[in-house]
Amino acid sequence: MQPTRRALLGYGALLACPSPTRADDLKDGRFRDEIVTILRGLYPAATISTDDDPEQVHVEAYTLYLGNLHGDLRGRSEAERQRRILAFLTRTMPGGPYPKDSPPPARTEPFAAAQARLRIQLVPPDYATRTPDLVTRPFSKRLLVAYALDEPNRYQLITIPMLTAWGIEAGVLDEPARRNSEAEARQVSIEASPTGATGRFATSATEDGYAASRLLLPGFMERVRKALGTPGIIVAAPTREFIIAWTPDSEARARIAKVVRASFHKGPYSRSDELFHSDPAGLRSLTAAELADHGR
Repeated sequence: MQPTRRALLGYGALLACPSPTRADDLKDGRFRDEIVTILRGLYPAATISTDDDPEQVHVEAYTLYLGNLHGDLRGRSEAERQRRILAFLTRTMPGGPYPKDSPPPARTEPFAAAQARLRIQLVPPDYATRTPDLVTRPFSKRLLVAYALDEPNRYQLITIPMLTAWGIEAGVLDEPARRNSEAEARQVSIEASPTGATGRFATSATEDGYAASRLLLPGFMERVRKALGTPGIIVAAPTREFIIAWTPDSEARARIAKVVRASFHKGPYSRSDELFHSDPAGLRSLTAAELADHGR
């Protein structure tokens, strides 16, 4: 669901736009807690953890997405729910979870096959704290670049043991991950609108977990700049689920910057309240003078 101009500049409404406002057992974490209980019964020796995303759970090397499963269970009897949950876990983790630090060679997909599922990702630093062997590199003060193997119901962030099993260096990941992410981003919509007497803004909101990471994609950012009709724009990714961009002359720039900060603090799936400048030369953080122009 894409934010409207009224929602964006109305501040409070924007914060509800990237995700549904109706609280249910998926959004408030009750469904995730139910799955965690089942997982701990099935795999008592596995490390199972959660984060601020109520729609996913970490099981050793895997991160499981629960949205599709939740939808599939609506209206089912209790017996059918349990059957489908167990079938989902078996399908998603064939053979059960394996430790992050020692993927069994027999289960390690060859890199030649795996690279088609590589995606580039932006994650907060606490991801690297939680998983010290995560393959990352710095992006900004608040964000790291990471890499993921994508599937419909799970993704695996790439770790050093996975590189070792593949026999590659971390630098090999970037080109195929960007290529795959750019290909997917061509299908992502961008909504642009005026911001009053001067300037325009654009938003792109998806629930696939990669909206924020599209800051890293030159092709996608070129589309955003074209939508705004100017070679230089300001852009931010306050949460994982959407990015927002605007022209430097927007009369609403200070208000939008406040929305970015508020959305970052409220979440869900917070990423960063940093503001960046994007032009054909690339992406950079705003200067002190540019931040002051945005009320920062």
